[in-house]
Amino acid sequence: MEMLTVDRQFMNRATAAKEEERITALNSYHILDSLPEKDFDDLTYLASQICQTPISLVSLIDEQRQWFKSHHGLSIGGTHRDLSFCAHAINEPDKIMVVTDARKDKRFADNPLVTGPPSVIFYAGVPLVDSSGFALGSFCVIDHSPKQLSDQQLSALRILANQVVSLLELRKLKSELDTGEISFEDRLENLLLQRTQQLADSNKTLSEVNRKVVKKNEDLKKSNLSLEQFAFFASHDLQEPLRKIQAFSDLVFKRHAHQLGEGAQYISKIRSAAHRMSELVNNLLTLSKVSGSPQVNSLISLDWVLQTVLLDLELVVLETGAVVKSDPLPKIMAEHTQLCQVFQNLISNSLKFRRHNVPMQIEIRYKKMAKNDLPVSVHPTKNSENYHLIEVADNGIGFDQDQAGSMFQLFRRLHDTNKVSGTGIGLAICEKVITGYGGIISAEGQRGQGATFSIYLPVQQ
Repeated sequence: MEMLTVDRQFMNRATAAKEEERITALNSYHILDSLPEKDFDDLTYLASQICQTPISLVSLIDEQRQWFKSHHGLSIGGTHRDLSFCAHAINEPDKIMVVTDARKDKRFADNPLVTGPPSVIFYAGVPLVDSSGFALGSFCVIDHSPKQLSDQQLSALRILANQVVSLLELRKLKSELDTGEISFEDRLENLLLQRTQQLADSNKTLSEVNRKVVKKNEDLKKSNLSLEQFAFFASHDLQEPLRKIQAFSDLVFKRHAHQLGEGAQYISKIRSAAHRMSELVNNLLTLSKVSGSPQVNSLISLDWVLQTVLLDLELVVLETGAVVKSDPLPKIMAEHTQLCQVFQNLISNSLKFRRHNVPMQIEIRYKKMAKNDLPVSVHPTKNSENYHLIEVADNGIGFDQDQAGSMFQLFRRLHDTNKVSGTGIGLAICEKVITGYGGIISAEGQRGQGATFSIYLPVQQ
């Protein structure tokens, strides 16, 4: 912090003079430390929705601090300038500053705003340049995990930043008119010319954004159609030869096992491989349906979902001697089959990854919690005032916690495939389903002690 201050003292005279002019321009707006205003708050809310980020700010940079005229998703009203991302953004007024992952950027890796709350990992900021060419601050969006914005989102962010500048100048105009500093007619004429040009530019950009969005939607429809065609292919053309392999290998084994000698082991391996291939195809088919099909939601009881799953798994539960306990679960708007798939995958995992000679205990716990009580690391994809928390906990073999971040990746398996069967798709399906409902799923574990999968779903208003 001290070194940064020294560097400023020895900045060259031209830069220092320009910065002094910029500060004078900022102060002329009489905006610093003013009360919140709905017009600015509406723009930060809109930016957060368009860019799908939890935080959006109108940040103004003076000599010592960054002060937030509007701060959607953040409780603090500003920070010291030396910690500010926006102070870097204003150095290049014509560019949007994007930091995909601040932890990998040497400028910000040790920044307390990155290493601690509010966990600024992704940042995109558009300099707020007024009609005199001074960058007063930045209009920015922030996320707690690495991210990239589309060209359409970046264009929209720039348009919204232009609206922030327009609001600042209109606010300044009103103040000057109230104090009689300028001629109403002269100022109004100039302002109308500026606004007409800005609106023309904005309309042109928005038209281009809309055209690209329409094309994206068309591409998405084609992609969904291809996905449905793949699902049909997988369910018929791939399953049919697999069924024949299984049927004939079963027949050979039953009729001729005594004649095959050691060859019976190879037939057994063929049967096992065919069964695993069939399971893999079925799971891929399920994943494609989750990713491609529109949801037809209805009010369903999660108690009913759980009972349906336990009935399907009844034989395995009895064979393993597992004890399954559950709190009363809520009713939610969802698709029954998808929620069954989630509970079946999680409970099957617990049964599969049990410890030998230790009675398997599975607990399904539930509580309702407020948004402000969510763990710092939990960021659901849909904002809500309250969330359902459903935990599936077991006392199985567990896993190392450093593996938790990658376990929802497709085909990712944490344990020896020779010891425990599986396809590595089940948890990816769970994540697809839960994020589709605006929630998030996370995992905690300790090797040899068990695992807990936590599902956070927004409470529908």
